[in-house]
Amino acid sequence: MQVNEKGVLDRSEYYFFTPSNLAKSLFFYPMNTGKFFCDPNYHVSRNNYNSYLLMYVMSGHGTVCYNKKTYSAKENDLVIINCHRPHEYGTNIGWTTLWLHYDGNTSRELFDLIYSRLGCVIPLNNNLIIPKYFNTVIESARAESPIPEPIISCYIQRMLTELLMFSVDFALEKSEKNDPIVEAIGFIEANYRQKLRLDDIASLVNISTYHFARNFKKETGYSPYEFIIKTRINHAKTLLKNTSLQIKEIALDCGFSSESNFVVNFRNNVGVTPSAFRSIPF
Repeated sequence: MQVNEKGVLDRSEYYFFTPSNLAKSLFFYPMNTGKFFCDPNYHVSRNNYNSYLLMYVMSGHGTVCYNKKTYSAKENDLVIINCHRPHEYGTNIGWTTLWLHYDGNTSRELFDLIYSRLGCVIPLNNNLIIPKYFNTVIESARAESPIPEPIISCYIQRMLTELLMFSVDFALEKSEKNDPIVEAIGFIEANYRQKLRLDDIASLVNISTYHFARNFKKETGYSPYEFIIKTRINHAKTLLKNTSLQIKEIALDCGFSSESNFVVNFRNNVGVTPSAFRSIPF
Protein backbone atom coordinates (compact mmCIF):
# COMPACT_ATOMS: atom_id res chain seq x y z
CA MET A 1 0.00 0.00 0.00
CA GLN A 2 1.46 3.36 -1.01
CA VAL A 3 1.70 6.21 1.48
CA ASN A 4 0.30 9.73 1.33
CA GLU A 5 2.07 11.48 4.19
CA LYS A 6 4.31 14.54 4.30
CA GLY A 7 7.95 13.63 3.91
CA VAL A 8 7.26 10.03 2.87
CA LEU A 9 8.38 9.30 -0.70
CA ASP A 10 6.27 7.47 -3.30
CA ARG A 11 8.09 4.15 -3.25
CA SER A 12 7.32 3.70 0.46
CA GLU A 13 4.80 1.10 1.61
CA TYR A 14 2.83 0.14 4.69
CA TYR A 15 0.35 -2.55 5.71
CA PHE A 16 -2.28 -3.07 8.41
CA PHE A 17 -3.18 -6.11 10.51
CA THR A 18 -6.34 -6.98 12.43
CA PRO A 19 -5.49 -9.33 15.31
CA SER A 20 -7.92 -12.01 16.42
CA ASN A 21 -9.30 -12.09 19.95
CA LEU A 22 -7.01 -15.05 20.60
CA ALA A 23 -3.96 -13.05 19.54
CA LYS A 24 -5.02 -10.13 21.72
CA SER A 25 -5.31 -12.38 24.75
CA LEU A 26 -2.20 -14.55 24.27
CA PHE A 27 0.30 -13.25 21.73
CA PHE A 28 2.44 -10.37 20.64
CA TYR A 29 0.65 -9.08 17.56
CA PRO A 30 1.44 -6.57 14.79
CA MET A 31 -0.82 -3.58 14.19
CA ASN A 32 0.88 -2.12 11.12
CA THR A 33 4.25 -2.31 9.44
CA GLY A 34 6.10 -0.77 6.56
CA LYS A 35 9.20 0.46 4.80
CA PHE A 36 9.55 4.24 4.54
CA PHE A 37 11.83 6.27 2.30
CA CYS A 38 11.70 9.76 3.81
CA ASP A 39 12.96 13.19 2.83
CA PRO A 40 13.93 15.95 5.32
CA ASN A 41 10.26 16.95 5.74
CA TYR A 42 9.35 13.76 7.60
CA HIS A 43 8.34 14.34 11.21
CA VAL A 44 5.94 12.49 13.53
CA SER A 45 4.60 13.95 16.79
CA ARG A 46 1.97 12.09 18.81
CA ASN A 47 0.54 12.08 22.31
CA ASN A 48 -0.66 8.48 22.05
CA TYR A 49 -0.79 5.78 19.38
CA ASN A 50 -1.87 2.77 21.52
CA SER A 51 1.05 0.55 20.52
CA TYR A 52 4.77 -0.03 20.81
CA LEU A 53 7.14 0.80 17.97
CA LEU A 54 10.20 -1.00 16.66
CA MET A 55 11.96 0.95 13.90
CA TYR A 56 15.17 -0.07 12.14
CA VAL A 57 17.17 2.70 10.44
CA MET A 58 18.51 1.25 7.18
CA SER A 59 20.18 4.47 6.06
CA GLY A 60 20.24 8.16 6.88
CA HIS A 61 19.94 9.88 10.22
CA GLY A 62 17.20 11.26 12.47
CA THR A 63 16.20 12.17 16.01
CA VAL A 64 13.86 10.60 18.55
CA CYS A 65 12.29 12.49 21.46
CA TYR A 66 10.86 10.42 24.30
CA ASN A 67 10.42 10.94 28.03
CA LYS A 68 11.96 14.44 27.85
CA LYS A 69 15.15 13.12 26.23
CA THR A 70 16.42 13.49 22.67
CA TYR A 71 18.26 10.62 20.97
CA SER A 72 20.18 10.49 17.72
CA ALA A 73 19.29 7.58 15.41
CA LYS A 74 21.62 6.62 12.57
CA GLU A 75 22.14 3.78 10.11
CA ASN A 76 21.88 0.32 11.73
CA ASP A 77 20.24 1.66 14.89
CA LEU A 78 17.06 0.17 16.34
CA VAL A 79 14.49 2.54 17.84
CA ILE A 80 12.00 1.28 20.43
CA ILE A 81 9.21 3.53 21.76
CA ASN A 82 6.20 3.13 24.02
CA CYS A 83 3.71 4.98 21.80
CA HIS A 84 1.16 5.07 24.61
CA ARG A 85 3.19 8.06 25.83
CA PRO A 86 4.03 11.33 24.03
CA HIS A 87 6.80 10.89 21.48
CA GLU A 88 8.38 12.46 18.40
CA TYR A 89 10.73 11.28 15.70
CA GLY A 90 11.84 12.44 12.29
CA THR A 91 14.75 13.30 10.02
CA ASN A 92 16.38 16.51 8.80
CA ILE A 93 18.45 14.85 6.07
CA GLY A 94 16.28 11.89 5.03
CA TRP A 95 16.29 8.26 6.08
CA THR A 96 15.04 4.81 5.13
CA THR A 97 13.39 2.75 7.87
CA LEU A 98 11.68 -0.57 8.47
CA TRP A 99 9.09 -0.24 11.22
CA LEU A 100 6.52 -2.24 13.12
CA HIS A 101 3.82 -1.15 15.55
CA TYR A 102 2.91 -4.02 17.87
CA ASP A 103 1.18 -4.77 21.18
CA GLY A 104 0.01 -7.64 23.35
CA ASN A 105 1.46 -10.19 25.75
CA THR A 106 4.20 -8.62 27.92
CA SER A 107 4.87 -5.68 25.59
CA ARG A 108 4.86 -3.07 28.35
CA GLU A 109 7.04 -5.07 30.74
CA LEU A 110 9.62 -5.89 28.07
CA PHE A 111 9.69 -2.32 26.83
CA ASP A 112 10.22 -0.99 30.35
CA LEU A 113 13.08 -3.42 30.93
CA ILE A 114 14.80 -2.70 27.62
CA TYR A 115 14.33 1.06 27.95
CA SER A 116 15.63 1.14 31.53
CA ARG A 117 18.83 -0.59 30.43
CA LEU A 118 19.47 0.69 26.91
CA GLY A 119 17.28 3.71 26.22
CA CYS A 120 15.27 4.32 23.05
CA VAL A 121 18.00 3.98 20.42
CA ILE A 122 20.14 0.84 20.33
CA PRO A 123 23.03 0.21 17.88
CA LEU A 124 22.56 -3.24 16.33
CA ASN A 125 26.23 -3.63 15.41
CA ASN A 126 26.46 -6.95 13.52
CA ASN A 127 23.04 -8.27 14.49
CA LEU A 128 21.27 -9.69 11.42
CA ILE A 129 18.30 -11.34 13.12
CA ILE A 130 16.23 -8.22 13.77
CA PRO A 131 16.45 -6.86 10.18
CA LYS A 132 15.69 -10.39 8.93
CA TYR A 133 12.40 -10.57 10.84
CA PHE A 134 11.41 -7.05 9.81
CA ASN A 135 11.85 -8.05 6.16
CA THR A 136 10.01 -11.35 6.64
CA VAL A 137 6.95 -9.62 8.10
CA ILE A 138 6.90 -6.87 5.47
CA GLU A 139 7.44 -9.26 2.56
CA SER A 140 4.60 -11.52 3.69
CA ALA A 141 2.28 -8.52 3.96
CA ARG A 142 3.33 -7.30 0.53
CA ALA A 143 2.63 -10.74 -0.96
CA GLU A 144 -0.72 -10.93 0.86
CA SER A 145 0.49 -14.19 2.38
CA PRO A 146 -0.31 -13.83 6.09
CA ILE A 147 2.02 -15.36 8.65
CA PRO A 148 0.08 -17.38 11.28
CA GLU A 149 -0.46 -15.33 14.42
CA PRO A 150 1.51 -17.66 16.74
CA ILE A 151 4.48 -17.49 14.34
CA ILE A 152 4.48 -13.71 13.96
CA SER A 153 4.23 -13.47 17.74
CA CYS A 154 7.42 -15.54 17.93
CA TYR A 155 9.10 -13.17 15.47
CA ILE A 156 8.25 -10.13 17.59
CA GLN A 157 9.34 -11.90 20.76
CA ARG A 158 12.62 -12.92 19.11
CA MET A 159 13.37 -9.32 18.16
CA LEU A 160 12.67 -8.15 21.71
CA THR A 161 14.78 -10.99 23.10
CA GLU A 162 17.67 -9.91 20.89
CA LEU A 163 17.44 -6.44 22.44
CA LEU A 164 17.44 -7.98 25.91
CA MET A 165 20.61 -9.84 24.99
CA PHE A 166 22.19 -6.52 24.09
CA SER A 167 21.41 -5.38 27.64
CA VAL A 168 23.04 -8.55 29.03
CA ASP A 169 26.15 -7.95 26.92
CA PHE A 170 26.15 -4.36 28.16
CA ALA A 171 26.01 -5.56 31.76
CA LEU A 172 28.88 -7.99 31.14
CA GLU A 173 30.99 -5.18 29.72
CA LYS A 174 30.29 -3.12 32.83
CA SER A 175 31.22 -6.03 35.08
CA GLU A 176 34.73 -5.95 33.64
CA LYS A 177 35.11 -2.37 34.89
CA ASN A 178 34.59 -3.06 38.61
CA ASP A 179 30.92 -2.21 38.50
CA PRO A 180 29.75 -1.53 42.09
CA ILE A 181 26.51 -3.48 41.65
CA VAL A 182 28.42 -6.55 40.48
CA GLU A 183 30.76 -6.10 43.44
CA ALA A 184 27.77 -5.88 45.81
CA ILE A 185 26.22 -9.04 44.34
CA GLY A 186 29.48 -10.90 44.89
CA PHE A 187 29.63 -9.67 48.49
CA ILE A 188 26.04 -10.75 49.19
CA GLU A 189 26.56 -14.20 47.68
CA ALA A 190 29.73 -14.69 49.76
CA ASN A 191 28.21 -13.41 53.01
CA TYR A 192 24.51 -14.33 52.87
CA ARG A 193 24.85 -16.27 56.14
CA GLN A 194 25.74 -13.07 57.98
CA LYS A 195 23.51 -10.21 59.08
CA LEU A 196 23.64 -7.81 56.13
CA ARG A 197 22.75 -4.13 56.40
CA LEU A 198 22.02 -1.95 53.40
CA ASP A 199 24.22 0.87 54.70
CA ASP A 200 27.18 -1.47 55.10
CA ILE A 201 26.91 -2.86 51.56
CA ALA A 202 26.55 0.64 50.08
CA SER A 203 29.59 1.80 52.05
CA LEU A 204 31.58 -1.19 50.83
CA VAL A 205 31.05 -0.19 47.19
CA ASN A 206 31.42 3.55 47.89
CA ILE A 207 27.91 4.64 46.93
CA SER A 208 25.32 6.48 48.99
CA THR A 209 22.63 4.21 50.39
CA TYR A 210 19.93 5.94 48.31
CA HIS A 211 21.77 5.64 44.99
CA PHE A 212 22.92 2.11 45.75
CA ALA A 213 19.37 0.89 46.40
CA ARG A 214 18.07 2.67 43.30
CA ASN A 215 20.82 1.42 40.98
CA PHE A 216 20.67 -2.11 42.37
CA LYS A 217 16.95 -2.33 41.63
CA LYS A 218 17.44 -0.90 38.15
CA GLU A 219 20.20 -3.35 37.17
CA THR A 220 18.97 -6.55 38.84
CA GLY A 221 15.20 -6.15 39.06
CA TYR A 222 15.39 -6.74 42.82
CA SER A 223 15.80 -4.45 45.79
CA PRO A 224 18.95 -5.30 47.80
CA TYR A 225 16.76 -6.83 50.51
CA GLU A 226 14.86 -8.94 47.95
CA PHE A 227 18.14 -10.13 46.46
CA ILE A 228 19.50 -11.13 49.87
CA ILE A 229 16.33 -13.12 50.61
CA LYS A 230 16.42 -14.73 47.14
CA THR A 231 20.06 -15.75 47.64
CA ARG A 232 19.34 -17.25 51.06
CA ILE A 233 16.31 -19.14 49.77
CA ASN A 234 18.24 -20.59 46.82
CA HIS A 235 20.86 -21.97 49.20
CA ALA A 236 18.13 -23.23 51.53
CA LYS A 237 16.56 -25.17 48.65
CA THR A 238 19.83 -27.02 48.13
CA LEU A 239 20.08 -27.91 51.82
CA LEU A 240 16.44 -29.02 51.94
CA LYS A 241 16.98 -31.42 49.05
CA ASN A 242 20.50 -32.65 49.75
CA THR A 243 20.76 -32.85 53.55
CA SER A 244 18.76 -34.12 56.52
CA LEU A 245 19.26 -30.91 58.49
CA GLN A 246 16.26 -29.72 60.47
CA ILE A 247 14.32 -26.71 59.22
CA LYS A 248 15.61 -24.59 62.10
CA GLU A 249 19.22 -25.53 61.33
CA ILE A 250 18.79 -24.62 57.67
CA ALA A 251 17.17 -21.31 58.62
CA LEU A 252 20.12 -20.29 60.78
CA ASP A 253 22.72 -21.63 58.35
CA CYS A 254 21.24 -19.50 55.54
CA GLY A 255 21.17 -16.26 57.51
CA PHE A 256 17.54 -16.09 58.64
CA SER A 257 16.98 -14.73 62.14
CA SER A 258 14.63 -17.56 63.15
CA GLU A 259 12.81 -20.61 61.87
CA SER A 260 9.52 -18.70 61.67
CA ASN A 261 11.13 -15.88 59.68
CA PHE A 262 12.58 -18.45 57.28
CA VAL A 263 9.25 -20.26 56.83
CA VAL A 264 7.36 -17.01 56.12
CA ASN A 265 9.91 -15.78 53.56
CA PHE A 266 10.19 -19.19 51.92
CA ARG A 267 6.43 -19.54 51.52
CA ASN A 268 6.07 -15.96 50.22
CA ASN A 269 8.74 -16.51 47.56
CA VAL A 270 8.32 -20.18 46.63
CA GLY A 271 4.61 -20.71 47.28
CA VAL A 272 5.02 -23.65 49.66
CA THR A 273 6.59 -24.20 53.08
CA PRO A 274 10.15 -25.56 53.38
CA SER A 275 8.79 -28.91 54.59
CA ALA A 276 6.44 -29.18 51.62
CA PHE A 277 9.25 -28.24 49.23
CA ARG A 278 11.47 -30.93 50.73
CA SER A 279 8.84 -33.59 50.05
CA ILE A 280 8.27 -32.65 46.38
CA PRO A 281 9.93 -35.18 44.02
CA PHE A 282 12.08 -33.76 41.25
